[in-house]
Amino acid sequence: MKLFLSSFAVLVALGVAQGASIPKNSIQLKNIEVLDGEGKYILGWEINEAGDEIVFEVEAETLGWVGFGISPQGGMTGADIFIGGVLSDGSTYAQDRFGIGRTEPKVDDHSDWRLLEAMELPSMGKTILKFSRLLDTCDDEDYLIGNDTNRLIWAMGDADIIRYHGTTRRGTKSTNLIHADLPELDLDTVQTWPMILDMEMPTVDTSYWCSFHRGPVLSAKHHVVGFNAVLPSAEALQHTHHSILYNCFLPAGSNETLEEVLGNYTVDKGHVGGDCYDPDTILPISYCIMGTFYVWAKGGKTLVFPEDAGYPIGDLPGQQFYMMEIHYDNPDMIEGLKFETGVEFYYTDELRPQEAGIMILGHEVDLSTTVPPNTPSYKDVGHCGSECTNMFPENGINVFNSLLHSHLSGRKMKARHFRGNVELPWLDYDDHYDFDYQQNKPLMTHVNVQRGDHITVECEYDSVWKNGEIVLGGLSTREEMCEDIVWYYPKINVELCTSGYDIDAHIREFGVTAYTETMTPMLRKYYIDAPENLQGDFFDSITYKFNWTEEFRTEYTNRRMYGIHTGACGIRDEVVHYDITYPESFIEYVPPNQCQA
Repeated sequence: MKLFLSSFAVLVALGVAQGASIPKNSIQLKNIEVLDGEGKYILGWEINEAGDEIVFEVEAETLGWVGFGISPQGGMTGADIFIGGVLSDGSTYAQDRFGIGRTEPKVDDHSDWRLLEAMELPSMGKTILKFSRLLDTCDDEDYLIGNDTNRLIWAMGDADIIRYHGTTRRGTKSTNLIHADLPELDLDTVQTWPMILDMEMPTVDTSYWCSFHRGPVLSAKHHVVGFNAVLPSAEALQHTHHSILYNCFLPAGSNETLEEVLGNYTVDKGHVGGDCYDPDTILPISYCIMGTFYVWAKGGKTLVFPEDAGYPIGDLPGQQFYMMEIHYDNPDMIEGLKFETGVEFYYTDELRPQEAGIMILGHEVDLSTTVPPNTPSYKDVGHCGSECTNMFPENGINVFNSLLHSHLSGRKMKARHFRGNVELPWLDYDDHYDFDYQQNKPLMTHVNVQRGDHITVECEYDSVWKNGEIVLGGLSTREEMCEDIVWYYPKINVELCTSGYDIDAHIREFGVTAYTETMTPMLRKYYIDAPENLQGDFFDSITYKFNWTEEFRTEYTNRRMYGIHTGACGIRDEVVHYDITYPESFIEYVPPNQCQA
């Protein structure tokens, strides 16, 4: 069978990473996606050649009105909505509306949606609408369509009278309406290597599970040119938050072989692995933990490399070994649930001109991320400074793919790029971050990061949903991370470039004079010993006993944003530390705004 992975349209047609197919339809536009999961509401879209207008086509299983919208957060409030249909006499109607809450959306004062075509197919019970609008209409009641996450909402009525649609005839789904096209990947010209773990999910809220897998036996260097998650069931889709694949290496000067070290721990030998963060583990995790190979996060689709880039494997001929870290999310503590989850990669012996690498940017995953309670907008930052980027090649590196990653409190993310004291266009951003839609996103243009450049990852969190509790940095989906995982070329040895606020200073700024630190399977745990009025677990005490005055909040936020961080530059077997903050007196980048021209 000959299968091509080419444009984003094909990937969207594959549904999520696992391959839900698109029902037969008449849509001829470049991108197609099923919005309802059943094929009753199918959307197509494409950008015009001038790059300033987007055309949509909807095929909906109704002879009543059809609604489509783009929403800031996936609900009605603030949504830019198009409603149209065909009356019984064959005449058509279309309206531009604006969502004002959980009620009928108001008619927009200025109509920016244009109905291009409309028809009904009574024998099939379907309505087909084709319509368009500018990406930026300069209308305050319209949504500015950018190349970050777009939360689409849809609904349809059972008649042409516009009234409440009910609970079963509406929905929401995230996608990228503007995106870079992926190169073609002919699966007949590459080999596929799957790594699957079939086990019972641990009966704990959050677990990070590490298993070891044999890779292909190679006699020479090969290039990996793409990856995909393998989640063949609804259970796998629901409970797999992310997976990370690691290369396994022997330390310099070792007299052992990987077979001797890892061979008895692999899945093919019946060993399913164990808790990645168990301090008493006997698993050989240290041979793999600094060799990040691939990262998939919830909602992600297939990753395909540019045609001139490939990730090298088989530099050392023989049996390859990998470690797979799976984050199982089990908030309901379900018992006895067994399912398969895993990763596969596509590789070839036809070497490409550029060798690709992967690097983690952002904030350290630790306690210094503490989001104040009842805060709708708190910003955390992580820096990658010149102390690390000075190790880049003479012509720098070229970033071609970005995965912005945070958890349930994440609302906005941005990777800022500085050269000297001048901010350049952002490496990546997402003003409508969706935890359930985390993409290895190909960048519209490859970004050259030169020696001495500075990258800052900013994450905006909302803790209101925690009902008065703080949010800590950590591994659970109810805790937080702030990361940008980037693919680039040419490959270098730098694997992470992050920073964090000093933890001891962080704790003492709450008035703590003594505390105890212990290691648990979920990173470090902190217990406040003094003063007496704050004694207890750090989370409980800072949530329920500490007085978050407005003055403290302001000073606390400014120190975390603009104070000195400890930077970390990870180079295979060592981590270099240095002091880092924003570039001094930098000139901020302001995106072009045609509405203010």
